[in-house]
Amino acid sequence: MDLTNKQKAKLKSMAQELDAIVKIGDKGITPTVIGSMNEALKARELVKFSVSHPDRNVRKEIMHELAKASDAILVNIIGKTALLFKVNPENPIISNKL
Repeated sequence: MDLTNKQKAKLKSMAQELDAIVKIGDKGITPTVIGSMNEALKARELVKFSVSHPDRNVRKEIMHELAKASDAILVNIIGKTALLFKVNPENPIISNKL
């Protein structure tokens, strides 16, 4: 699923209220991190997460890798925080508002 700019803008505005619930530390992306992200995406569809690595390029790479591993859409990156979206057809909490 590709998102339009209008849909991305709506998701970004919804995400302003969210806290980063998945935090990626020095170990990077582990099976536990992927599992936590998949559970969060299934429950919420829209998840904000943070990466604590000091190098900007490495952070971006980790964010893209996690989106791919979770089969989710990377909506936005701001500094150390990123936003992922994945439709849950069984429980559409946010996707039915787009």
